[in-house]
Amino acid sequence: MRRYPRISPAEIDASDAHRSSAFNDYYFSIYDPIAERQTIFIEGNHLPERFQSLKPNQTIRIGETGFGTGLTFLVACEQFLRYAPDNTRLQWVSTERYPMVQTDIIKALRVLPLPSELRQLADDLCRCWPDLIPTCHRRLFSNGRITLDLHFRDSTEVLSDLSGVIDAWCLDGFSPDRNPESWTPELFQAIANHSHNETTLSTFSAARVVRDGLSSVGFTLSKVPGFGGKRERLLAQFNGPQKPQVWAPKRHHRETGCITIIGGGLAGAWTAHAFATRGFSVIVFEKHTPASGASGNPQGITYAKLSIEATPNSLIQLQALAHVSTWFQMFPDTVWQHTGVLLLAQNQKEQTHQDKLVEALPSVHPLLVPVSQTEASILCGQELRYGGLHIPAGGWLNPKKCVKTLLEHPRIEVRPYHQIQSVESTNHGSIIRFTTVDGQETRYPCDLVIWANALEARQFIRLPLPLKPIRGQVTEIKETVALNMPICGDAYVAPAWNGVMTCGATYTPNSDDLTAHHEDDQTNIDAINRLVDHPAWSASDILGHRVSIRTATSDYAPVIGQIATSDEWVKSLERLRHDASFEPEDALPFISGRYVLAGLGSRGTLTAPMAAEILVSQVLGEVLPISEQVRHALAPDRFLRRDLIRNLS
Repeated sequence: MRRYPRISPAEIDASDAHRSSAFNDYYFSIYDPIAERQTIFIEGNHLPERFQSLKPNQTIRIGETGFGTGLTFLVACEQFLRYAPDNTRLQWVSTERYPMVQTDIIKALRVLPLPSELRQLADDLCRCWPDLIPTCHRRLFSNGRITLDLHFRDSTEVLSDLSGVIDAWCLDGFSPDRNPESWTPELFQAIANHSHNETTLSTFSAARVVRDGLSSVGFTLSKVPGFGGKRERLLAQFNGPQKPQVWAPKRHHRETGCITIIGGGLAGAWTAHAFATRGFSVIVFEKHTPASGASGNPQGITYAKLSIEATPNSLIQLQALAHVSTWFQMFPDTVWQHTGVLLLAQNQKEQTHQDKLVEALPSVHPLLVPVSQTEASILCGQELRYGGLHIPAGGWLNPKKCVKTLLEHPRIEVRPYHQIQSVESTNHGSIIRFTTVDGQETRYPCDLVIWANALEARQFIRLPLPLKPIRGQVTEIKETVALNMPICGDAYVAPAWNGVMTCGATYTPNSDDLTAHHEDDQTNIDAINRLVDHPAWSASDILGHRVSIRTATSDYAPVIGQIATSDEWVKSLERLRHDASFEPEDALPFISGRYVLAGLGSRGTLTAPMAAEILVSQVLGEVLPISEQVRHALAPDRFLRRDLIRNLS
């Protein structure tokens, strides 16, 4: 059984905000902490010079073990902003098994005598400090130029399954004699597996276990004078064999003037906004108008539906739920209502599932809070028929207004009423042929295209891509009862907005029928009447309805990533028919400049922002905010691999 990761909060000395009582050690030198960070980690990795020499649109990727108070990150950010050209980016990938709670990190950084340029960065970090949820927390700083991927998990666990490579390592953490679990052969091997022949490393420690561990995996070491009375420290350069990443797509190396996105729903809008935030120009083509499909519903409930096992789909939802407060803070209350969500257990089977889920999930920060019938009724403000789970991070979103807000970015151009007809490859990218509403044909050349057009994406991707339509009808009803938050069970009902409540949705797989049916309205009414103990809603309360088609995959996980070359993959992976564990030796080919983001299903309001970040990182050659295992499980080529194993391809 794949278990959810667990962490423990840092134990901070009550009399000293910079000292760990659990490890009896300090997070940094008490004499001159900024100079210590600058000397050991920044100059030790030659970062000022490397920042200065970055090429346009290049990202430097720095890995760290032991985030602590974040002081090394802050000093690196200041140096990056000082020396790096404007059109370059810094990605900081850090791990922390024992993260501080927000009050502790605020206290630790506020008592430091930080100069003004670091104080602002420190305040920004404290303001967006994540809840203690064991996942990767992504935060953007300095108008998207700096990306922080903060993994609240054990360093070895994270780095053993990292998706990407690192240019410079900062090995921090408490000393090996006080925290030996952070300096293991497994960790050193994981670091080597994600290094290349120009990767450097610096650490305050010169202990024998560190020297031997790094040497054994291919690092060439040099001892230099230590800091603050410490005799020696280590610098290193990786010279070992680089582990081939045969399954992983490569960074898009062509100079990308403009990002082209096909599809103006939640998937396309979040992706467009993620690129625009990083300084790219984006064009979004939509066959109708933005949010005209499933993303056009008046209310969408944002919550996670998790498995007891830590499946890739559940891990993505867990991670997305941890980011809701960050991604959605840009929206006014007409777009996003952070109310929390109640997920009711309407039968014993569901109650048993919820009990096991609460037991399986980490308890450091309660994402899911068990509530009785009475407690649930108090939370929602009405008498309910069941108890269940309270999801404090959830709420409801107006998807149509969400899309509109995201696409209003000054770097995003929207071209509605462009129906795609075909796409052809050229030496310089692709040429897409459209027809407009007046019947005119348009040919549009582009270097990089992202298919975010839901079900239609499969028409233009030469891969087994089992996207399927799921018809859903929502019903609008009068505000006959006041609810504090959405209630979900066999159906959902959302709090009223402008006197109208939304309930639904029906679920009809493999149907693209957009005709509204009165019997579906009745189905929705009956379902919500089983949730709330009040005078029943009836047909006379119906104000309207809306039908839309959601797109899901056969395994109900999203499709995110670069598109593979189907014919060449079949040739290279022929042995999978006989050996499911076969690993090719050489990197597999992908189609340059072709990506897809689709299959978000009914969880699109939750997962679209995280999916967009995964795709952006892949295009830019960054370390992904997910593990290699999860990337593999979300990749568009996963169905081809499965078909080969089953001898179906």
